[in-house]
Amino acid sequence: MEKIVILGSSGAGKSTLARELSCMLNIKVYHLDRLFWQRGWKGKSKDTRIDILQDLVREKQWIIDGNYLSASPLHLNAADTIIFLDTSPLCCLWRLMKRHREYRRRPRRDIPEGCTDKLTWLRMLKVLTFLLHGRRTIKHILRKYNSKQIVQLHSGKEVKDFLAQQKRFADDMMASSTTVLVAKVAGAPEPHGSGASAALLPLSSRIRSAIAGLRFR
Repeated sequence: MEKIVILGSSGAGKSTLARELSCMLNIKVYHLDRLFWQRGWKGKSKDTRIDILQDLVREKQWIIDGNYLSASPLHLNAADTIIFLDTSPLCCLWRLMKRHREYRRRPRRDIPEGCTDKLTWLRMLKVLTFLLHGRRTIKHILRKYNSKQIVQLHSGKEVKDFLAQQKRFADDMMASSTTVLVAKVAGAPEPHGSGASAALLPLSSRIRSAIAGLRFR
């Protein structure tokens, strides 16, 4: 996973998952809420947002947190992995209210400078009715990206298990790379095949198989 998009309702945990994956994979996170808005929650134009996305997707690695599917599908087209946090609306609403109490009148890393957390009746209503509009739209759009790795997570436990799985993969890859490096330094014969890529091939197969088990239905 080198180009990751995380989708879901407000309060689904997109920003939190993005930060945790960033630390684990050492890939930079881009929060679209922070990039698409200005001080005082003044929205940037659609053309400006498209320009921002075009610049982002040219980079070799990234994690993009945010939907904004009406602005442009550029980030989905360029992604190799799409994660959909299909979280319960009631859980999302509870998280929004909890976050609002914690960050009220305080800055956050995932929103623009000069903005504070906003919790309005309209926003809460959108979260509660996400199943009727946002979820349906996302599921419809994701059907066009069957060639990509698509992961759908429904709960905090599934997110936790997914992160634990990624950590095991990262640790295995590090251990495999270290073994190959030590073998080269010591002048020992390399594993059968052609060096590091052959040594990592079984691991890559396990990664693809495991992620396939979480693919979007």
